Parts: sequence; structure tokens; C-alpha cells
Amino acid sequence: MAEMDQINVSTHRYIRENPALVDNFFQNDPFLAYAKLNLREEWNGGSLIQEDFFYSNLIGGPVGKGQEFDITEKQVEQGCQFVPKIEEVNVTLSKEDLQVFNTGPNAAFRLIDSRMTNAYMTMGANVAIGLYLNGQTGTYVKNLNGLAEICNDNTTASWDGSLYSSYGGITRGGTVGQTLNGYVQNVNGTISYNALEESYGAVSFGNVEPNLGVTTVKGYSYIKEKFQTQQRFNDTQDIAIGFNGLKFNSATIIKSRYCPGSDIATAGTTANLAAVSMLSVMSNGAVTAYPTLAVSSSETLFWINARKPFLNLYISKDPEFGFGFTGFKPAQGNLKVAGQVLAALNITAAPRYQGQVYGITG
Repeated sequence: MAEMDQINVSTHRYIRENPALVDNFFQNDPFLAYAKLNLREEWNGGSLIQEDFFYSNLIGGPVGKGQEFDITEKQVEQGCQFVPKIEEVNVTLSKEDLQVFNTGPNAAFRLIDSRMTNAYMTMGANVAIGLYLNGQTGTYVKNLNGLAEICNDNTTASWDGSLYSSYGGITRGGTVGQTLNGYVQNVNGTISYNALEESYGAVSFGNVEPNLGVTTVKGYSYIKEKFQTQQRFNDTQDIAIGFNGLKFNSATIIKSRYCPGSDIATAGTTANLAAVSMLSVMSNGAVTAYPTLAVSSSETLFWINARKPFLNLYISKDPEFGFGFTGFKPAQGNLKVAGQVLAALNITAAPRYQGQVYGITG
């Protein structure tokens, strides 16, 4: 060990204790915050989550006097099925650190508190990132069945360049026709007011309109710079979750660094590092990069009808798998202890009420 100078020999360190740690890594995702507050649906078991829907009408119409009715029995109901997905974040510590070194008045902060806080923040980041991806193709099957597959019609590729021919195990365009089609548009250029209005209208049905628009930080800036001066948008705040947004028709546009776009897709950004870490664990090391954007260096915008029953965030009622902690378990042959933060969950949707606009470059 190198010799210390006179100051280090004679002077205590001052370590700020309030706050003990400042977050320089994670992002607060307003979509996840909104979903946990408004869309949480607790479930108490079962191998699958099933959501049933109408996909057609019964036979009927104007008839003439004495006309025979068509009494053919027609099936008009179908159901999507989703597998609950398991999320885990591990916390490992050494007993000698916990019980000997990092204790008493000389501990500026408790390692156990720091790691538990980070574990829950990591879990939140992983779930938020997963909400925008898919959960049905290749190495992504462990992930949530997120917006990339929800907002697709099997004709136009999603922001990740993929087509999703089915949703909830039901083939799009088959027996159920277009009833499971989400809206998808690649603008591949500058966002226009017409594109915003038309995409919003595409996922509006009567008085059921999107109440959220989720975009990237840069996408939010593009919209604000181009249109707010024309008084087509107004600043607003959702009091419940504390995020600022732009009011557009009946929706509030909010921004997230975990939304697919140039920030999270660029290697080395904190959003990208969080995503790559999650994807690597999900795929057992097979996925080493964030999905390539269908239009490079571009941003996305999702129109979301974030209301039950059109969008649901299922979370297990089990105390451990409902964002609980297993408790620390001792390892064999050493002084390590490890515990896991766990969640069993999935997101489900009626796709026709949800849409994506991507390829926004200005």
C-alpha cells in the first residue's frame, strides 16, 4: 500500500449522507408509472391469462314479410391467451461486509439499503424497457408481450423491423379478420400535424379515444418545437404521477428515455446500458444489443388507450412474485448471501385501440 500524505493521515473524509446516493443511471418511465397506478390487475394463479373478445356480428338485417330467417349458429367470440412472464433481480452481499465492516457509525450508508434500492430501480427499468418490445419471437419469448407486437397488423413492420402475424396466440387476418390489428405507420421523416391527427384518429372509436401518447425525449421536442407555437398543443401535468406532458385532443403526450428511439438505441447511453443488461439476461447472453431501429436515428410515438379493459397490467397477488423479495439465503462454502426481487406479470391489450408512429427524424 502506498504511503499517505499528511492530509490523508490527519484528516477524516467527509461523505455526504443526505442524500447518501444520487441516481445517475436510471430513468423514470411515465408509461410504467401510469400503468402501475391505473391498469394493475391482480391475478391469483392459472397457467395462462385469457381475454375474450367479439370478432364478428351475428346474422341479421332488414327482412321482408314472411321471409325465412337465417338461423345458422355463428361463432362470434374468441380469446387471446398470454403466458405470465417472470422478472428477477438478484442481490448478493458478503456477510463480513454486512456485519463487520459496513456497520456502526462509520458506515456512511448501509450497503444492504443501497443494493435493495438499486434492485427495485433495476426491476422498474427492466419492466419499463420490456413494455416497448415483444415477447413472442426467438430469444424474446421471456419478455412481456409489449407494444412492438400489440401495435402491429402483420402488413407494416413495427419500429423494430418485425412483423407480428399473431397476438395472444390468434392469427391476425385469419378467422378474426382485422379485429386484432393495431395501427402502425412509418413516417420515415419529419413528423407532420396530419400524421399525428390521422394516427390518433385511426385508434379512436366513437368516444373511446387514446388518453396517452408516449414518445422519446427527442420526439417530444420535435412535436413541441413544430406545433406548440401554433397553439395546437398545451402544456399539462398528470397530478397523480407528476409528469408534465402536452395535451393533444383527449391524450396527454409524455416522454420516456426507454421508449424506442435514438437515445436507447445508441451504445453507451445509460438507457442503452440498462436495456442491454436486461436483454442479455433474458436471452442467456444471446442478445448483446438493443433491437435495430427500422429507421436509423429516429424516434417513435405510441398512441395508447390506457384504460381497462383495453390495456391491462397483470401482476401476481403472491407476496414474493408481486414485486416482493425472497429474503437472503446463505451460499454453501463461503459467506455470500443472495436474495431476489421477483415479479410475475404481463401486459395485455385490445390492439385496435393502440397505435405506433415511428421513423420520426425531425
